[in-house]
Amino acid sequence: MRCALISKIFNLMATEITVLDFKLSNTFEEYCTHMKAPEQQAMFKEMGVKTFYIGQCKDDPQRATVMFEGPENVLFDIFTNPETKPIVEASGHIYEPTKITRWVNTCPNC
Repeated sequence: MRCALISKIFNLMATEITVLDFKLSNTFEEYCTHMKAPEQQAMFKEMGVKTFYIGQCKDDPQRATVMFEGPENVLFDIFTNPETKPIVEASGHIYEPTKITRWVNTCPNC
């Protein structure tokens, strides 16, 4: 019973790592400037999301990846909602075809 309760609490508080792989319509430097802007960081903070890596593809300077950490489903819901497309694209992120990979740790021993 106790393990089931702990598991239930853990699942309610699950953290998801969301990895986005996408093309850019602007330079990588411009994209980073947008992502690090105070208003953008305030929006992430309000959502409970942290950006912990932004990288440019070594083989294609118009391709980038971002790794986010936040509550489960938050970023996935944002990036799959067509209504947020203009907000996403304002950064230089080309909405389609963005590859989204989601990671969760469901092991209570890790």
